[in-house]
Amino acid sequence: MRRDNEQSLAEAIKKMLQKRGLDEKLLETEIYQRWEELAGKEINLKTRTVRFKSGTLEVFITSAALRQNLSLQREELRQTINMRLVNSPVKSLVIR
Repeated sequence: MRRDNEQSLAEAIKKMLQKRGLDEKLLETEIYQRWEELAGKEINLKTRTVRFKSGTLEVFITSAALRQNLSLQREELRQTINMRLVNSPVKSLVIR
């Protein structure tokens, strides 16, 4: 039986990360580590870096042609990424 003041370890860790403002940094790290899985090999090979802050994912691409294509397919890529992440955290996607 669970008491009112009890919580799971996962809940406690999540609350601690949120309280200290580290939850977004943890998510950014997860996105960076899983980028090839999330975006695909072709995009991964031409990605310089990714940043996540306040629901916005910034992706820096080295290829102008790919950057243009991704700009046109931005919403589709955002939805694909959100399907693979818990709680669909990416609210907007910026391609640079």
